[in-house]
Amino acid sequence: MLPFAAVWRFLFPKKPRPFIVELPFLVVFALFLAFLIKTFLVQAFFIPSGSMQNTLAIGDRVLVNRASVWLGGQPQRGQVVVFQDPGGWLGPEETTSSSNWLTKTLTFVGVLPQDNGDLIKRVIGVGGDHVVCCNAQGQITVNGVPLDETYLYPGDSPGSGQDGTFDITVPQGRLWVMGDHRGVSEDSRAHQALNGGTIPVSAVVGRADLIIWPISHWGTLPVPNTFKQTGLSTLAAPGGVPAVAMVGALPVTLLRRRRKLRKLARKAQQAHE
Repeated sequence: MLPFAAVWRFLFPKKPRPFIVELPFLVVFALFLAFLIKTFLVQAFFIPSGSMQNTLAIGDRVLVNRASVWLGGQPQRGQVVVFQDPGGWLGPEETTSSSNWLTKTLTFVGVLPQDNGDLIKRVIGVGGDHVVCCNAQGQITVNGVPLDETYLYPGDSPGSGQDGTFDITVPQGRLWVMGDHRGVSEDSRAHQALNGGTIPVSAVVGRADLIIWPISHWGTLPVPNTFKQTGLSTLAAPGGVPAVAMVGALPVTLLRRRRKLRKLARKAQQAHE
């Protein structure tokens, strides 16, 4: 208990200490608290490119919810997520970080926004989803349901860009992600030669929830209404509903069978008596 008592006495001295003595402790404590918040709760990230315009502009700072990941939450369709390079998505020039020790330290503890080569995109498909571009109306479909992508960069179409068309079933534990500025975004479409263009859920750092800088861009990043269509669920895919219905009905069927066998056994025993 001696170390604990020493720390307690340092934190709560019997006599007030001069401010000049308290100042170093306050700075260290503030940095430690910022590190804990950045590691387990929220972290600021810097937007270096225009792949998410006009939802996110170059130079924006976003607040990313990290607690949603380490508490076991799974990324959902329509969410804007920050994720680590799954391999081969970024070039050497895009992964360089500041060589200034003070900047690196403040970034590490969470005082400055992160810009270490992580990427930010919108989740279009999750594990099990069949994602296709495009239908006869030029829309992306998820499990056969068309998306009304009102968030796209003005002038872009869902299939804008040289890698516009695709047809993929997302493996379990992986995500299909795309930028809102389809014409310039090198997203899942551009990396289909590597794991089909999907990224592992484990690479996700957190969910971007809030734009915090500049002040003129303040706002939340909600899931667009088009991703709230009930038909998007993989249960709507062919065979999905019958399979779930069969699993749900199995316990009831077994219970009814067990009760019937008991009644037959009871009648047989009565007849024997």
